[in-house]
Amino acid sequence: MAEKVMNAAGITELGFPMWPQFHPDTAKDIVEPIKSGKVNYWVGTKGMEFEEVFRKWTGAKMAISCTNGTAALHIGISCLGIGPGDEVIVPSYSFIASSFAVVQAGAIPVFCDVTDDHTIDPAKIEELITERTKGIVVVHLYGVVADMGPILEIAKKHNLKIIEDCAQSIGGKFGDTYVGLVGDVGCYSFCQSKQFTTGGEGGMVITNDEDLGWECRSFRDHGYDVRTRMNLLALEEKLPYIHRRVGFNYRMTEIQAIIGINEMKRYDDWNLARRYKYAAMYDKAFTGLEGIAKLPYNDEIRQNSYWWYPINIDLDVLSIDAPKFVKALQAKNIPCYGIQWPEAYEEAAYKEKYGFGTAHFPFWSKEYTNPESVEYDKVLCPNAKRLRSVTFSLFLHPTWEVEHIQACIDGVKAVISENKK
Repeated sequence: MAEKVMNAAGITELGFPMWPQFHPDTAKDIVEPIKSGKVNYWVGTKGMEFEEVFRKWTGAKMAISCTNGTAALHIGISCLGIGPGDEVIVPSYSFIASSFAVVQAGAIPVFCDVTDDHTIDPAKIEELITERTKGIVVVHLYGVVADMGPILEIAKKHNLKIIEDCAQSIGGKFGDTYVGLVGDVGCYSFCQSKQFTTGGEGGMVITNDEDLGWECRSFRDHGYDVRTRMNLLALEEKLPYIHRRVGFNYRMTEIQAIIGINEMKRYDDWNLARRYKYAAMYDKAFTGLEGIAKLPYNDEIRQNSYWWYPINIDLDVLSIDAPKFVKALQAKNIPCYGIQWPEAYEEAAYKEKYGFGTAHFPFWSKEYTNPESVEYDKVLCPNAKRLRSVTFSLFLHPTWEVEHIQACIDGVKAVISENKK
């Protein structure tokens, strides 16, 4: 148990344990590939084992490991046939990778506003659809599952593909289905900060479409013809030419896979279980509390996986906005964060249309004949912009104990009490 010290304001200071921390077996298990030299996906067995563990856990027909969540998005978008000349609708409020992966596939991101739940607003999607629209990227931000019902209807009506960005939602569900399997393809991240990490970076693509899954495997591995033979090294010995499409090298290492396998062993019973427990503590403490406008959306259909715990404050009640609220909490030694990346279209890469090569592909490419229709300096997603001033986030890492969560609760209540109008 961490040592407790009372500061001048009466708030308990605790030594908040770091996240991530790793399964106790990991330090021992990763020594084996280092000793044997079998550290590459194709000379070891752990990469495929991790894929199978994750596939079974989600219920997917196929799971394809990769280097990181951005690679997962690039793989998923590209293998759906999306590319030059196409548009993909994506929420403005997300990490830049959600839209950059569209550009990396050669397509144009079109930014959509979000609801107060921090996820894409279904009511705003159809007005952005053109004859070029091929897909929708749905981001389950902070672990909050998006409102997939109407999004599925829109996609069916307009024959659009759905790419689920599940980077912050490992374990989120829509009904009985894990996110990533609600749409056409799901893309996960195992980066440093996520619900668990495979050693700093890592990713996974899942799908119930086996043809799409095989295409993703090929794209992940230099365009190698994986359907001919899964063992790349054996096929290279047999045939001189084995690459059926242009692809990339997005393979995960054996060491990363071992870390992932071990984290999955304790994910449901320890990691996710603690997140649920701590979220329930936050829910109980903050529901109906004056100064709090909205807590993370969660119900029997849209089941949150609680990467973070975003809170919208009520500016009619409080005399400070969210950025100042965060500073006030941090002054009390409470770990917290503000909003993450609400308006991607404000990035210079978009405003200046700085793409690939001298042609700044795809923004000025010959395939995209009407680039003037996407003038990012004229885009405005007003609710995403507004959320910047009202949203802060608490953490609920599984390495914490109840006392750490209680300290966060006490800190939030104290800041509210000190800053009422």
